[in-house]
Amino acid sequence: MRSPAQAYQDVIAWLEKLETGVQVIARPKIVIPIPDNDPADVQRRLQRYGDFSAMNRHWNQTRSETTHHRLQENPEEWSNYHTLYTESRKNWAVIPYEEMIRWCQQRSGYTIGDFGCGQAKLAEAVSDRHTVYSFDHVAVNQEVIACDMAHVPLDDQRLDVAIFCLSLMGANFTDYLREANRTLKLDGQLHIIEATSRFSDRPQFQTDLEALGFIVVSVQDAWKFTHIHALKTERRPQTTGELQF
Repeated sequence: MRSPAQAYQDVIAWLEKLETGVQVIARPKIVIPIPDNDPADVQRRLQRYGDFSAMNRHWNQTRSETTHHRLQENPEEWSNYHTLYTESRKNWAVIPYEEMIRWCQQRSGYTIGDFGCGQAKLAEAVSDRHTVYSFDHVAVNQEVIACDMAHVPLDDQRLDVAIFCLSLMGANFTDYLREANRTLKLDGQLHIIEATSRFSDRPQFQTDLEALGFIVVSVQDAWKFTHIHALKTERRPQTTGELQF
């Protein structure tokens, strides 16, 4: 995913580290869900991070670079969010990432970007059929690329499919969609699944999405979620303006 010049710089940097000594930073293994056998720890996390709704509001109102830095410094917050998310979806009639897994399993040979992959369930299920790049603020395993989704480490026009399952979180989520446009091939497919309740003006959202260089193919509702399917067009995306839910 890196150019020859970047790879050369990486090699030089590693040679310098070998000369001066390499410092290895050990990260604790990420476990989701976090065990709840210690009520005091559950209460501590609730007081520090808030409940699931509070965490959603906080992440949605904060720019991605700020959230990325904070979660890199303290991945427990990310783990706590996904622990609450795992518990919440036990009562859902429709689980968005499972819908996208089914879609992918009916096809093969795509290069897919899973933006905001969480526990990387999509890659786990379909990597035998597709090449999947999984992105999130925190890497749950070695296959996930930890990054700010406003700046993913992929070359232009690399992807056939870009997927956002409940992951347009952040005050600058429009930047994620610009990255999707940049990394998608012409006619590449964009899938957005979000809670229907988030959309205050869905037709305007579609219009603004098209201004980013996409054409909306279909909009479908399933239980409490809305699935927008779009294609990348030849139209140059606008570099200003922000989408609003």
